[in-house]
Amino acid sequence: MRFTPLLLLTVCCGLFLSTAETQAETWPQFRGADGSGVSSETNLPTKWSAQEGMLWSVDLPGRANSSPAITVKRVDLTTKTPDNGLWILSFDRKTGQQLLKVKVGTGELAAPGPRNLWEHRHNAATPTPMSDEENIWAFFGSGLLVCVDAASGGIVWQKDMVKDYGAYDITFGMGSTPRLWNNLLIVTCMTKGPSYVVAFDKETGKEVWKANRKLPAEKDGADAYSTPTIFQRGDQTELLVSGSDHVNAYDPATGKQLWIAGGLDIPSPFGRIIAAPVANKEMIIATSGNPGGGGLGYIKAFKQGGTGDITKSGLIWKFDTATPDASTPLIMNDKLYMVSQNGVATCLNLSDGKPVWKKRVNGQYFSALVGGDNKVYFLSIEGLCTVIDAKTGEVIAENQLPGTFYSTPAISDGIIYLRSFDKLYAIKGK
Repeated sequence: MRFTPLLLLTVCCGLFLSTAETQAETWPQFRGADGSGVSSETNLPTKWSAQEGMLWSVDLPGRANSSPAITVKRVDLTTKTPDNGLWILSFDRKTGQQLLKVKVGTGELAAPGPRNLWEHRHNAATPTPMSDEENIWAFFGSGLLVCVDAASGGIVWQKDMVKDYGAYDITFGMGSTPRLWNNLLIVTCMTKGPSYVVAFDKETGKEVWKANRKLPAEKDGADAYSTPTIFQRGDQTELLVSGSDHVNAYDPATGKQLWIAGGLDIPSPFGRIIAAPVANKEMIIATSGNPGGGGLGYIKAFKQGGTGDITKSGLIWKFDTATPDASTPLIMNDKLYMVSQNGVATCLNLSDGKPVWKKRVNGQYFSALVGGDNKVYFLSIEGLCTVIDAKTGEVIAENQLPGTFYSTPAISDGIIYLRSFDKLYAIKGK
């Protein structure tokens, strides 16, 4: 073939566009690929409203709290309809056009706790899906674990976790999100009954390893609704799991426990853990329960690189004022950012746990914190997203959207995706 200047220009432009699309940062599961909640992108949105700064928005069937999972071309979600239908939904990330709507089963939560304490907050579609370019994996509080072909919507494999591993005995129903890592899909279950961490081959659903995790904890302290985090420490990869009054690390390839730390119990029968652990190269941050913002909770920092039981030997500092209950903290710029349920935002020095700043943000907070571009995003249940300068603590903007927001924002290719109970927003800002 003879390459004319015009043809060469066309080929080069095509290659550039293809490479740019491929290299766009994805957010394929809860709080990103590793669970840190930190985006490496710049020029992230600051100001928006329902009328301005919106790339697109779409109405969603049913109601759910699952957060968006973002691939190069798709935004994936789950939902539950009033007939107990469990669904996987996909949208084109650029246009919002629906690509997939597939019903993968039916079911609801088995939750012995009083319905008035949980049914207005979450349901069987609380866990966030996990995605790559070919498949979508979804876990539901009913125990359904399913892999779906992203192009056709066909079910590749599925499992009934209750049938295979035992019925859930957890007060407010199963709500933990699995973690996708390399070729494994890792599921945690921490309840008064069966408690374990299990890894499946993501392509076949075959069990690769299982580690029992029955740890001493009183009453609801045995329950956890947290999501595991992946942390790369030098050549060692750690799967961090928090629940049942302990935080510990596994080798995600084998399930071997690397270290464990206890002491996350609180003087309450309702001491369940919801927030995920977070880490950097020096330390691991574990958050105890703080039900109702009652002032019983705290955060503990443990030294990285420990082995065995590091409950005492690895403890660096403890902080116990206005700590989160459900909201997972954020590590960024050698600082720890957090928000209590009733809206007290705090920044701590990571090295010693000393407060850098504290301020009130309006509303109630269950959504985990995310950040990037020296911004931290605080999303309230009522749809107010306060953007705070990570370095100075100054409020950059307050952005209000209609709806009820328990899910956590996703960030990809300069767009922030927010999911309310029944609507998905793609925000480019103004």
